[in-house]
Amino acid sequence: MADVAVVGLGPAGRALASRCAAEGLRVLAVDPDPDAQWRQTLSLWTEQLPPWLGRDVLAHTVAGPTLHSPTTHRSERHVIGMEYAVLDTARLREAFPLGAGVTIERSRIDDAGLRALTRRAHRVVDCRGARPGPGIPMQTAYGIVLPAADAAPALGGDPALFMDWRSDHDDDELGPTFLYAIPVGPTRVLLEETCLAGDPAPAPAVLARRLRSRLLRRGVAEEVIDAPLSVEEVRIPLLPPPPHPDTLIEAFGTAGGHGHAATGYSVASMLEAVPAAVHAVVTGYPLPAPRSPRATALQELGLGALLHADERTLRRLFDAFGRIDSRRQLWFLDGSSPSYQVAAAMWGMWARMPTRGKAGMIRAVGSHALPRGAGLGRSAVSTPSENRGPRAHARPRVGRRGTRR
Repeated sequence: MADVAVVGLGPAGRALASRCAAEGLRVLAVDPDPDAQWRQTLSLWTEQLPPWLGRDVLAHTVAGPTLHSPTTHRSERHVIGMEYAVLDTARLREAFPLGAGVTIERSRIDDAGLRALTRRAHRVVDCRGARPGPGIPMQTAYGIVLPAADAAPALGGDPALFMDWRSDHDDDELGPTFLYAIPVGPTRVLLEETCLAGDPAPAPAVLARRLRSRLLRRGVAEEVIDAPLSVEEVRIPLLPPPPHPDTLIEAFGTAGGHGHAATGYSVASMLEAVPAAVHAVVTGYPLPAPRSPRATALQELGLGALLHADERTLRRLFDAFGRIDSRRQLWFLDGSSPSYQVAAAMWGMWARMPTRGKAGMIRAVGSHALPRGAGLGRSAVSTPSENRGPRAHARPRVGRRGTRR
């Protein structure tokens, strides 16, 4: 019997498997392609980088990315007063080696297979990520990586575009989307058209057309757009799957609710949670919830507003976001922020919205049902009574020196 089976070796699963093995546990890691490189762009604010991980995993950083939020009469430019970072996925993988103590099994596991693993491991942790399904809102995006010199006209002198809500594109059929433009290295820039939340969300191929028209209008050469260094398509479910009925099966990463319901960010919250999750596995306690039920409720309230607000209201909302201080901006963006911080950030945004914007927000939230889970993170939270002691069914484990864990 393994001490723990980790299913899925993306960033969350690999981090958990590696750190559990470092604590002397017998780990069974299951993934159909454990050697696959991580191609997605993973980003965070450097303030969110765990001290135990170190800056070696950062591929590139940029200070003061901007947010453009056109309002009725003018376009506002806000500088986000923090340092933004893109992770080096190869170095991040190297930070979580799968050496002694980890048995790797190449297999694709479905939900039924999770239950079968409980006969081979004392605990099973699902790290397969959030999965799309009926009624689950999505964040979608289409991006291209260009040489920095070729991408420069799209940035217009800004070091990076965290969100650019200006509508300088040809098609008006889509709902509101924004341009995300971030240097991913000293000589390369990712230009990505993003739908923050949709149900249904536009397909990346649809966003590709809007991105192309936007970049052409800004003066990016057509031949460069049509021959990028690389292409990125993003599909992020914004709500986690429901919990598995078997209490021996838990979830971690976006499968366990570490994704931010209103923004899609997950890697910073997941990395911050790794030490506590490993400690829980070692000691037999349940995996800690990624945030309190109240914080989850506030995030899902924000998701409801994003799904149902009209374009003018959304622009006013993000103009208000640009006006709050950077501390509160980080509180809102960080998926692990406690409820009082999320509430303080949301109140700051509300206070800075004009009356018409507030009316639009009330209509968006009040006239529509919230997405699945206005039950508010049922798959990601546990009640205080569930966290008071070790799991009743947890079996004793033998560590490296024979001590029972």
